Amino acid sequence: MQRRPNVLWLMSDQHHAGAMGCAGHPDVRTPNLDRIAARGISFRQAFANNPICSPSRICFMTGQYMHTHGMFGNDHAEWPEPEPNSLACLFRRYGYQTGLFGKAHMIRRWDDEGFERVRYTDLCDATRDNPATCHYFAYLAERGLADWYEDGTPKPGQQYTLDGSGPAQLPYEHSIEHYTGDQTMAFLEERDRRRPFFIHMSFQRPHAPIAPAREFFDLYDPASLTLPDSARDYFENRFAGKPEFMRRMLAKGCGYPLADPNPDRLRRCLASYYALITCIDQEIGRVIEKLAEEGELENTIVFYTADHGDFSGDHGLFHKNFGLYDSICRIPFLLSWPGGPQGTTCDDIVESVDFYPTLCELCDVPLPEGREGRSLVPVGAGERIDRDAAYTEWDWWHLNRKVSAIRTADFRLVYYGGTEGGELYDHRDDPGEVANRWDDPAYATVRLELVERLLAFTLNYQPKTEFADDRRLDRQQPYSPTKLVHKRRRYWSHLQSSYQEPTSWPPAERLPGTDT
Repeated sequence: MQRRPNVLWLMSDQHHAGAMGCAGHPDVRTPNLDRIAARGISFRQAFANNPICSPSRICFMTGQYMHTHGMFGNDHAEWPEPEPNSLACLFRRYGYQTGLFGKAHMIRRWDDEGFERVRYTDLCDATRDNPATCHYFAYLAERGLADWYEDGTPKPGQQYTLDGSGPAQLPYEHSIEHYTGDQTMAFLEERDRRRPFFIHMSFQRPHAPIAPAREFFDLYDPASLTLPDSARDYFENRFAGKPEFMRRMLAKGCGYPLADPNPDRLRRCLASYYALITCIDQEIGRVIEKLAEEGELENTIVFYTADHGDFSGDHGLFHKNFGLYDSICRIPFLLSWPGGPQGTTCDDIVESVDFYPTLCELCDVPLPEGREGRSLVPVGAGERIDRDAAYTEWDWWHLNRKVSAIRTADFRLVYYGGTEGGELYDHRDDPGEVANRWDDPAYATVRLELVERLLAFTLNYQPKTEFADDRRLDRQQPYSPTKLVHKRRRYWSHLQSSYQEPTSWPPAERLPGTDT
C-alpha cells in the first residue's frame, strides 16, 4: 500500500495577503514562499473566518464556522472539553506522526491529544501558573534571557514593540523565528521515517512585536517603501464616510491599530514588518530545502497561510482590531501537493474552513461529519469552487457585541448593528475600500440583500467562550505569573524571588505536551 503524503502546514500570525513577492508586492522579498507558489496554487481571494488569533485558528483546526465551534474568545487555552475530530487528532489516528512548532493559540488539551511533539513559542500557550510551560520561554530562561522574551507588550525601554522603531534585544540566533525553525528541523531529523508526518510550523509573527533582530533591522529602507493607494483614507480623509465611532477611536489615538498622520512612521513600521516576513521566509526555506535534499518534498503537501491579516499600510493604518476590512480578513493561501498543478492562481472565494476537507481528500483520510468547508482539490482539475461569498464573525469588545461581514466577488458588507450601522464597499471600482456606500441610495437594494444573507448565516450563534469569558478569567487570576510577564509588563527576573514552583527549569524535552 502506498504511503500517504506528508503534510507541512506553514502558518504565520497577522500576515497581509499582499505582502509576498508571489502576490506582486513591489518591495517585500519572500523567495521561499514564491517557491511554494511556483510549485502549486495561489488562492488570491482567501478569507479568514475570524479576524483575531485563537478563534480563527480553531476554524482551520475544526473545519467549522465560528457559530458552530462556538469559541469566540481569545483566551481559552485551558478549555477542558476534548475535540476528537480536530485535524491533528484525526491525522494522528490515521497513522501520521504529528508535531506542532511555534504558536498554537488554540486549546492545550487539543494540542496534547493531537500532537506527539509540541514546542510552544507564545506565552498564550503556557499554563497560567507557570510561564516555563512555554518551551521557548523556558529556553530563554535557561540562558538568562527571559526578560527579553518578545511577547508583544512593551515594557519600560521597549517602545519599539508597536511602532517598529527599534530592533529586538535578542540576537537572531535566539529569536522566535530561528527557534521555530530549529525545532521543526529537529523533528525532521528525529522522526519515524516509517510513518508520514503532519507538521504544523506556526510562526508567532509578524504580529507585534514588530521588532526584527538587529541583524535584519535595516534589511528594508523605510524611505524606499511604497504606500498603498488606500493610505489616503486616513492621511487625507481621516476616515470620512466611515462610522462615527471609528472616527472617534482614531482621533483618540487607539494605538492598535496604529494611526499616525506622519507617513514616515508608517514606513518605519512596514520596514520592520517586512523584515520579519523575510525572516519567516528564511526559516521556511531551511525546512523546504531539507525536504528536497531528503527526497521527501515530492511526497509532501505544502500549505502556507495566516490566521488573519494586518492593515500593513492599507487605509493609512497598521496592526488590526479595527473593523472587518479586506486587509484584516483576506489571508495568504498557497497550496501545493504531489501531482498537483504548478504555478497557477485561483480567484475563486475560499475560506479558512476549506483547509480541513482539502487535506482529508488529498491524504485519503475520511472526512468526519459536521465539517463546513469545501475541498479545494477540484481546482487542480480546472473546476470552480461553488461558493459566492465568504463570512467573517467577530466578538468585538469595543462594541461589546458580535459583528459580522460578508464578502462577495463585488462587495464587502460589514454589519455592526445598533446605532453604529455598517459599511458597504463596491470592489468593482473601489478595491481599497475607501468609499463607504452604506447610506448611498443607489446601493439600497444591494445593502438589503447582503444584510439578509449575513443574518441568515449568523442567526445560529451558540458561543462557548467569548470576550466576556476572557475578562472574567483575567479578574479571577489577574496576577498569575504568566499573565504578569505576558500582559502586565513585568520582567521575569523581578518575579523569580517570590515564585516557588518549579524549583528548577524543566528541560524543553520534558515539558507538558511533548513526546518524551
